Amino acid sequence: MEGMKSMKKKSDSYYDKAWRWVEDTYLKYFGENRTSYGVKDTLRKGEVSGNKDIDRAQREIGEAVGGQFGKGGVGESVGSNVDKSFLRGNV
Repeated sequence: MEGMKSMKKKSDSYYDKAWRWVEDTYLKYFGENRTSYGVKDTLRKGEVSGNKDIDRAQREIGEAVGGQFGKGGVGESVGSNVDKSFLRGNV
């Protein structure tokens, strides 16, 4: 029974690493990292006013702020470091 748990943990670990690679590759293709995407996604989820103009403004602000942490943004190095350190559990 203990051997099965060990094999499952190892299998889950491989799955998690493979899935993380897929996510990283997808985000990199669009010039994003987990930090920039997370900022944009968080602000996008806050669109609850029901007013299309306010929601659009909020979405644009989220894109602008989140984009600063992505590729070519002023905070690109901050976004990359947060991604590598905190979001991957390497603290």
